[in-house]
Amino acid sequence: MRIFRDIDLVEQLGSGVPRILQSYGKECFYFSDNFTRMSFPIKVQEGKTVGKTVGKTVGTTQIKLLALIRKDPMITRESMAEDLQLSVRGVEYHLNILKENKTIARKGGRKEGYWEVLE
Repeated sequence: MRIFRDIDLVEQLGSGVPRILQSYGKECFYFSDNFTRMSFPIKVQEGKTVGKTVGKTVGTTQIKLLALIRKDPMITRESMAEDLQLSVRGVEYHLNILKENKTIARKGGRKEGYWEVLE
């Protein structure tokens, strides 16, 4: 960061953090011993926020999966794969991320179950 200041690419060091805090709040920051991580929440349909600020964040493919699940909670992994032009294994990977983030949950069995979007 000091290099950017020395070549006049930034006005002062750390000036952006207060501006970010005005819009997003402290919960978007994660501090560890060696780095600081900033995760912005992602806005999706109907102004609902998806994802967590710490850990894995929701990507474009997960947003598309959420849209499919909201449209049809009983949609199968195979249908999702076909709609998104992914392999079934690829869909399962992204569904697992959404489940780990507690964004979705599977209710019932594999054949007669449905997806629930958690708010």
